[in-house]
Amino acid sequence: MARERTFAERLSALIEAARVDGRAPHSYREISAAVERAGGPAMSPAYLQQLATGKRVNPKIHYVEALARLFGVPVTYFFDEEAAAPAGEAQLMAMRAQELSPRGRRQVMDLLELVERYERAEREGRSPEGPGEPGR
Repeated sequence: MARERTFAERLSALIEAARVDGRAPHSYREISAAVERAGGPAMSPAYLQQLATGKRVNPKIHYVEALARLFGVPVTYFFDEEAAAPAGEAQLMAMRAQELSPRGRRQVMDLLELVERYERAEREGRSPEGPGEPGR
């Protein structure tokens, strides 16, 4: 059975994914400022670092809610192993999709299906076919 990840590990994964993705915020100072700009509670860069490194545990729920909003994940991401199960970019995509409207999620699914069709056709050495996309 896999070990459940800590709050610090989950927060650090979100911060790292934002860095890899090229999205701000990158530093604890930037995260702190972004939370405040979004109307969240004041969190010092030092406090954020302590949360991300595990020196502080069990933050108050309003801090967790602010971090979830900032990174576009549901609050359950920090507590529910099942909600945090997918890895890397796929994890962030899934978490962010949960916050979309049903119409938005359908559009994302349609786009994923289209990309999957193109990649499969490319691997098989053929042209993808679909609406308005005749084969070569």
